[in-house]
Parts: sequence; structure tokens; C-alpha cells
Amino acid sequence: MVEKFEGIVLRTLKYNDSLMIADIYTAQQGRMSFLVPVSHSKRSKVRSVLFQPLSMLSFTATVKSGRNLSRIGEAQPFAMYSSMQNDVVKSSIALFLAELLTFALRESGRDESLYTFLDRSFTLFDNLEHGYADFHLVFMVQLLRFLGIYPNVEEFASGCYFDLAQGCAVREHPLHPNFLLPDDAVAFVELLRTGYDSMHTLVLNRKLRGEYLVTLSQYYRLHIPEFPELKSAAVLRELFD
Repeated sequence: MVEKFEGIVLRTLKYNDSLMIADIYTAQQGRMSFLVPVSHSKRSKVRSVLFQPLSMLSFTATVKSGRNLSRIGEAQPFAMYSSMQNDVVKSSIALFLAELLTFALRESGRDESLYTFLDRSFTLFDNLEHGYADFHLVFMVQLLRFLGIYPNVEEFASGCYFDLAQGCAVREHPLHPNFLLPDDAVAFVELLRTGYDSMHTLVLNRKLRGEYLVTLSQYYRLHIPEFPELKSAAVLRELFD
């Protein structure tokens, strides 16, 4: 049965010389995997060049019961980015976010609010002309809400430690290594309370930006089973250094 989809490309993997596998977060069914013909011809109904990380596509696929991989028949851009894939900083951030989502969004099933969040986030990111060096940090924070693992910061007060494993403020020194000291916790909680509308108020130097990336990545690993060290994080650190 041929079905229509809209989705955001997470990653592609080589399947054989003529096909690749594309992991796509769709509006209709959440995360799905598809077989994509490898073709660079402008006349092809499916051009593999369209399947760049975070590309937003409208496509059809033949879905068969009992099969994990559906074959895409036609594909075209659903929304065109103007800067994300041409700006070296933005494209590096986009690769990182795509890798982050690849390992964070493992559950299938429709989630309209999450899809809308992703759509609006990447459209905003593409339209930003300046002040986007910290976008990936704020995105990581906001995504936690949709994953159901956003930490409890309501009871945080000066002098508290921040327990990354429990996801909350604590008065006593934790008996494990996954925590932040009170001085570091104050700044981190400020980041956790930052949204896109207040992102411009962040004043981060290279050192702090790198430390927050490490801390947020650690939080993801603590709360998402088998969440790995993200390879593209090293690229971001080098870029901002």
C-alpha cells in the first residue's frame, strides 16, 4: 500500500550499491526506516541528495505489513532551508542535532507535539542570522521535555548541588560522581530555564559552552539507555575553539 508521509531526515546508511537506508522522523508514525534508491539524476523521482541530515521531505512509500523497511517511491522537499546547509557553523550544529535525535528518538509511534517542536525549531534555526552559537544547547534542554526526562528545577536554591542522576537539586553532597557543585549548579539551572525566546540573554564563552555540552550529554546518557558518546560533539568543540 502506497502511503504519503512528511518527515525530518535523521541519518542515512549504505544498504548496498543501489540502495541506502534512511531513518526519518515522520509526522504520521514517528520514527521509521525506509529504503531509498541511490540516484543523482535530476529526472529521478527520488534524488538521494535530498536526504541530508534534518532535511524536511514530503514523500510516498510502499508500506507492507510485517516489513520493517518500506521503499520510498517519490520524494521532494517539504520545506527548503536557506542557510542551514550552506553555513559551516550551522551545518556542523545540524549534524550534531541529527546525531542527537538519532539516538534520542528510538521509540516509534506518532507524537504530533514533538514533530511540531522539531519543525519549528529547525525553521527558527535556519532563519537566525546571528546569535545561534548556543542554539544546540537550548535545543537539547527543550527536547528533554518531550522525552519525559526534563529535570526538576522548581526547588533549586542557592547552595544546592545538582544531582544529574536524579535530575533534581539536593542539599547533601551526592554519593556518586554524577553531580554539579553549587556554584556550577546555579549557572546550569539558568541554562535549563532558557528557551528560544530568551536564548539571546546567554553570555557563554568557549569554555562554558564546552562544559555545558559535556554536562547535557552526560545527562542524556544517564537517562536514555544505551545513549552513546556523540561523535559530532568533538567537531562542535573544535569549531567553537
